[in-house]
Amino acid sequence: MTSIEVEQSGDIGTVRAAARQTLLDFTQHLKENGFLKYSYPMPDQERGEGWMIFLYSVLSTELIDSFGA
Repeated sequence: MTSIEVEQSGDIGTVRAAARQTLLDFTQHLKENGFLKYSYPMPDQERGEGWMIFLYSVLSTELIDSFGA
């Protein structure tokens, strides 16, 4: 399974990964499951490495866990 880090504790969540392609694959997974409230992947400037997207709505645990399963 490809590694992603999902944080949903605030109003806007984040998903982080080391590789841009991982987030592109994840956003495709979200789209295929009817979830369209996310940003485009961008360099993670806060950490200085890796990539991130913003989530504009809460994801279910099942949807997160089904990525790469």
